[in-house]
Amino acid sequence: MRHSLRPLVLLAVASGTLLLGESAAFAQRPYYGRGYGPQPGYGPAPAYGSWYGYHQHDGFYMRVYAGLGYFTASETFGGATDTYSGLGATYGAAFGGTIARNLILYGEVLGTTVTDATASYGGGAPDFSGLDLTLFGFGPGVAYYIEPVNLYLSGTLTFTEISFSDTNTAQPLDNTNLGIGFSFMVGKEWWVTPDWGIGIAGQFHIAAMHDPTVDARLRASVFSLLFSATYN
Repeated sequence: MRHSLRPLVLLAVASGTLLLGESAAFAQRPYYGRGYGPQPGYGPAPAYGSWYGYHQHDGFYMRVYAGLGYFTASETFGGATDTYSGLGATYGAAFGGTIARNLILYGEVLGTTVTDATASYGGGAPDFSGLDLTLFGFGPGVAYYIEPVNLYLSGTLTFTEISFSDTNTAQPLDNTNLGIGFSFMVGKEWWVTPDWGIGIAGQFHIAAMHDPTVDARLRASVFSLLFSATYN
């Protein structure tokens, strides 16, 4: 008897949930008196904040981006300074949720990869090539959207490291220890669906970490121009 009642209970719960959802949706619809409202075949023009979830930053948050970044890094040991630089690919993704109106808390992973970077040992002219490097970071962050222009500011505390490899053989070389950094981004997006926006952004990422190979502190920075897509 208990097993035979289970489908009925599930059906009742599902029906109740559906009715509550329909009631909530109906309550959010605008009411027009007789003879008023949009003409047949036309819906009301959407306005910012008029429909729940329409062109608003609420609920689940996802931002992905990619573009070009200029990387520079330096470390000093034994009275000499080594430098690394180059143009590479910057990429990243952030996942989180809304904690207040237009305020997002998220976790982010990001990186910049430079192929055949320019290297100078001892502060002289570039004297080494064939080195690939990747600055990788992850950490928590917060974003705020300025509406209705959909302009955002975001900052992320990053735990970072730099990995090196040989350009010709792709053989991994030495890595730095995990260090601390900060990423700041400002961007502008345009809504293309009720929940998706695409746009452009600028990002500045700085970090410092220990290089155990030469027992020195390596400081790095990346400035990137990006294309972004956000679901919220």
